Amino acid sequence: MLPSQHEELARDEITSISKSYDTKTRVQSSPRLVFVESKVSWKKIASRSTFSRYSGEILDTFEDSSQIDLSITKPESFVCRTINLSSKKIGTSLERQVGGILKKKWDSQVSLSNPHLTVYVIVTDDKKYLGIADNIVTPVHPIKSVKHPHEIDMKLGRCVVNLSQLNEGKTLCDPFCGTGTILLEAESMGINAIGIDYDKIMCKITSKNLAANGFRSRVINSQYNKMLDFKDEIDGIVTDLPYGISSRSSIPPQRLVKDFLSIIPKRKKLVMVYKKGLEVEEMNKAKKYEIYRHKSLTRVIGVLS
Repeated sequence: MLPSQHEELARDEITSISKSYDTKTRVQSSPRLVFVESKVSWKKIASRSTFSRYSGEILDTFEDSSQIDLSITKPESFVCRTINLSSKKIGTSLERQVGGILKKKWDSQVSLSNPHLTVYVIVTDDKKYLGIADNIVTPVHPIKSVKHPHEIDMKLGRCVVNLSQLNEGKTLCDPFCGTGTILLEAESMGINAIGIDYDKIMCKITSKNLAANGFRSRVINSQYNKMLDFKDEIDGIVTDLPYGISSRSSIPPQRLVKDFLSIIPKRKKLVMVYKKGLEVEEMNKAKKYEIYRHKSLTRVIGVLS
């Protein structure tokens, strides 16, 4: 299940994770739901995804609760949860009906706090789905010991790494690494990372944040064009361009974006976060998502293959 806010971004994040492991992944979706048919497990996707709210395995659809027949191994305990995505109000009666049918079938304990199995009854305007999850999987974010008020937040940092479609063993470069959020999220998922920043203080902060997690990503105090020294080593570039007082460059912001894009190595996927209003022609072909922060700041995520 997806959040109502940033739904397209959430859907594409899940698709990107799935396809990074299985290029033959098939994805179908409806409002607030995304269905993935892939050789990669739902638990793997859920452990990486920032935005998915509920995850599990869809087993069946039904019209009437009397039709329910979950042919699975009897759980020691379970709980039934209703997720209403329809335009109508639904009380607790359906949840109680399904729970009663399953309890009679399984003769299992009902546990509201720590069930061995969660049964999801998902109601949309078109269908009713039955799903299960034998545990609740959520991403584990790394520790951020030193922060900065203008840094990218951890959830969004994880999302942009996932949009790069890089998985374990691949190498990511962040040429404006700041306090290291993107490096931290990448390495927490088994992705190698190289960080570059022209600000010595930021490089020191990044190194402290990496050390707090026992991570070993390289951090280099240099200009962004230093990434060309590693162009044969890196598989993708993921970065959050500095803006406002965080940008101490003498180059005007739009010129910085243009110059940066001009040196991106060919055939390297780019995921770039930047302030709305800094659009340049080179990003016309990018898939874009807008993240509203406040009245003077909307950030854009651009994904360019």
